[in-house]
Amino acid sequence: MALAHFIPEVWSGRILKRLNDALVYKNVCTTEYEGEISGFGDVVKINEIGPVTVNTYSATSTGALTVQQLSDAQKQLKINQSKYFAFWLDDQDNAQTKPKVMKEALGEAAWSLANNIDEYIAALYGSAGLAVGGTSSTGVDVTATNVMKYLSLAQQKLDEQNTPGTGRWMVVPPWFAQKMTLANITLNTDNKAMMNDAYFGRTMYGFDVYVSNNVYHASGTDRAAIMCGYKGSIALAVQVVNTSQVDSTTIGFKTLVKGLVVYGAKVIRPNNLGILWANYTAEAT
Repeated sequence: MALAHFIPEVWSGRILKRLNDALVYKNVCTTEYEGEISGFGDVVKINEIGPVTVNTYSATSTGALTVQQLSDAQKQLKINQSKYFAFWLDDQDNAQTKPKVMKEALGEAAWSLANNIDEYIAALYGSAGLAVGGTSSTGVDVTATNVMKYLSLAQQKLDEQNTPGTGRWMVVPPWFAQKMTLANITLNTDNKAMMNDAYFGRTMYGFDVYVSNNVYHASGTDRAAIMCGYKGSIALAVQVVNTSQVDSTTIGFKTLVKGLVVYGAKVIRPNNLGILWANYTAEAT
């Protein structure tokens, strides 16, 4: 029996929900432009107003006011990534295990898509405008003894750029989180249970810390490109474009299930995004 109850619109919503649950970097991106995309190749134009000049006023002044012409800048969020999944579902097996097979298969597809998106966002480290420490060729050695120093430095760099204090974040690899645990510098918050499993905790320096295996590491090394910023540094837009099922007429009693997801991400405020190149260092025993 074919999947008579397969409704593309319903499944599309379920896939997006599962994908969002699996994403780590999505937690630190603004997704306010997501509703403006419909497919691959779309471009979201993000306008930004420049600074407004403040002039001195005197009650005895007879001259005309200095009126400023507002300047603006425009950034483009390009939906330039298109990924799909496709798998065969044996109708007989599905009838015997319904709806478990479909549920598990879509869950695996969503996780794979989410992992791909996470890797894409993590690779945007090169657009960070703030150097917190180290370089891509020479990272700083991080231990439980000095990890607090680099968290404090990250806070300083963001503060110096007037980065909003609300929504600050840092995504770290597991080994960096272990250094933080040894240093006992995370604070448990009441909303921790509301975060996803990747949430590590909030530090005394105001960062919500997330842990991800997708933090970029320089090839063949334990040197991690750790990003920090606020929820406005990076924009992300994801759209499930299509999901469908097609009964096979040539390969037995099988159903082809497929889906298409498009997305794009961009650093829109590089001066509010920091990069720390950190080397893993074993702790003394």
